[in-house]
Amino acid sequence: MTTDIHRLIRLPETLNGKTGLRAAAVSSLDAFDPFRDPIAFEGEETVRVTEAPAFRMREDTYGPYMNEEVTLPAAAAMLLLCKGLGGPVKK
Repeated sequence: MTTDIHRLIRLPETLNGKTGLRAAAVSSLDAFDPFRDPIAFEGEETVRVTEAPAFRMREDTYGPYMNEEVTLPAAAAMLLLCKGLGGPVKK
């Protein structure tokens, strides 16, 4: 059960602005992995992370980070940016 009644349904293939993950159509909740299946970005990005706990994206774990510049898969970097845990690094 969820207390958030505003986001029960999202248009498939759109991006969630709070995570950077795409809204994926799910046929089986048991088989769905929210940190593997809805990945929308590929490649790598460097971000300046202020503070972030350890988290999993696909099969890898990242962090914890504290005031450091890190190069991450783009999906992991976008998650941190959307959560306000870091910022872009000027190249």
